[in-house]
Amino acid sequence: MAENIIDTLNRSAKLFMDRGTAATAEEAEQRLHSFRMHLFIGESAASSPTHQAALLTALNCARRTFLGGVTVSGVLDAPLTLPVVAGATLADAVGHLQGILVEDIPQGVPLVSIGAPPAIDRAGFAIRTTFEGWRAGLVPFDAPALPDSAEFAPAGVLAGALAVSEVFAHFDGGPMAGYRSIGMSLWDLKRSADWRSPASDGPAVAQFPSDFWVIGLGHLGQAFLWTIGLLPFADPSNVRMFLQDVDRAGPSTESTSVLTFATDAGRLKTRICADWAEARGFQSRMVERRFASDLRVGHDEPLLALCGVDNPQARAILEGAGFATVFEAGLGSGVEDFRLIRTHSFPAPNNALDIWADGPEVDEAGPQGNAPVSLAGRPPAYKDLHDRGDLDECGLTRLGQVAVGAPFVGMIAAAVLISQTIRMVADGVRPTVVNLDLRAPQHRSLVLREAHDIVLFGTAGLA
Repeated sequence: MAENIIDTLNRSAKLFMDRGTAATAEEAEQRLHSFRMHLFIGESAASSPTHQAALLTALNCARRTFLGGVTVSGVLDAPLTLPVVAGATLADAVGHLQGILVEDIPQGVPLVSIGAPPAIDRAGFAIRTTFEGWRAGLVPFDAPALPDSAEFAPAGVLAGALAVSEVFAHFDGGPMAGYRSIGMSLWDLKRSADWRSPASDGPAVAQFPSDFWVIGLGHLGQAFLWTIGLLPFADPSNVRMFLQDVDRAGPSTESTSVLTFATDAGRLKTRICADWAEARGFQSRMVERRFASDLRVGHDEPLLALCGVDNPQARAILEGAGFATVFEAGLGSGVEDFRLIRTHSFPAPNNALDIWADGPEVDEAGPQGNAPVSLAGRPPAYKDLHDRGDLDECGLTRLGQVAVGAPFVGMIAAAVLISQTIRMVADGVRPTVVNLDLRAPQHRSLVLREAHDIVLFGTAGLA
């Protein structure tokens, strides 16, 4: 019984349980069923690969958290330019991602316009996504936007996920949600960089990383893969992915992991991700063993590692496996910090073993679960589960250690991290640490590696 409740709980619903604003687990889930969103894409945006990336990313994230449904309208007969999912048109992709196709924009539902907004009088929450090269963000419905001309797919991922984050903040009572312009440059992550200024933009890209070892295929790992899947490789068969995990998808996995559907429950995550990769035309290899200290990369295996595990012991040994370069990300997990993101890359002045040898990093982006407290100190929903006999004390402790999670957080982390790998290919520069709070992304921080890197992992050209 305890495992069933824990395994089926939507990780975004847990926010309301842990915060104490939902009296029962059922009330917390029902809160998500009251969340709805509408996506619109116009004619000019529909032919843009970056706008398509924003639309599909926003839909993929939102429908896992906004359980009242995500409706989509606009020019959806446009050809799908980046086949991150199956289908010939945007409408096909929207259907695959479980969006609800409608003719008209519904009233009373938060509206996200992908690119230029529709010519309507709009009252209520309404925003639009925007991008230019490496820069992306969102603005209020009628506010000035970026030119939306220089294409860069990760910018679309960032814009789409930021839009879902802003709608979530609106539902969660954020007073500024929908009334502000927010964004970032994925090239220049310095706090002083103005994402609206061309001075923070990066160059046109000719080569992308193409040889990946992905460690952990949950919330973050699947977001990494989604973002890679949107890159316009000239020949997808030149992309190779080693996919490492030992876990099976559970009923709750779908709530945070963007390549997973309800029908995947019980399947190994390696098989889910390998099927997706092969359908995109990528090469894949499944590594169904834990990432442990005895793992060594072979001379003919990927030298670029992307790590999305929340296990400090696994993170501590990242540099010992023989990868030339490692990028990893961690997310917050509690009520106050689930929107926090921290990324690292190695080699770096502070090595992984020093950072994580003794457990979670000091000032890490988030704690590894919540510390157990007495029943009297737990939120009402926990007490209700105990009083009904659904969870004993041990079960409540396990539930308390389950992370609060939302897929848009992992997707923004992926946009930032995958862009770091692309920048390293472009000019040999990479951040060793990035800190980001989605509540106020302008207050981020980073540490840049002083030396320029020599790229030793595989790369491939764009279409």
